[in-house]
Amino acid sequence: MKVWKGPSLRDEDGYRMCFACGRENPIGLKLEVRRDGDGVSAEFTPDERHQGWPGVVHGGIINTLLDEAMAYAAFYRGLYCVTARMEVRLRGTAMVGQRLTISAGLTRHTRRLVEAGGGVRLDDGTLVAEGKATMYIVEQD
Repeated sequence: MKVWKGPSLRDEDGYRMCFACGRENPIGLKLEVRRDGDGVSAEFTPDERHQGWPGVVHGGIINTLLDEAMAYAAFYRGLYCVTARMEVRLRGTAMVGQRLTISAGLTRHTRRLVEAGGGVRLDDGTLVAEGKATMYIVEQD
């Protein structure tokens, strides 16, 4: 991605309809990502609307949780990014109704790019998924 042609990412009012974190999106996940040391964390309990196979959380929802957390790891450092590349490895099964803990942090920061890593775990610590992303810095503080 050479030049960002989208809107400014600094306008937090624009996040209200974000599928992952938007508080006003009626079909969104309403994820609340918070700072956690040098990284970020969030909790999410999927319901039947988030399933793929009966009772099993859809892999796309797991990917979305990781993407959002990794983006917030950059956001809380004053870096407004869009995901350029993302890789997720599903390591276990998340079931509908199980609380998931999502965590992420930055692993590398260059002039134009940020790399991040994250994971999704069950309450007992079982790793459900891990991911890494390269994000393009659109704006920064």
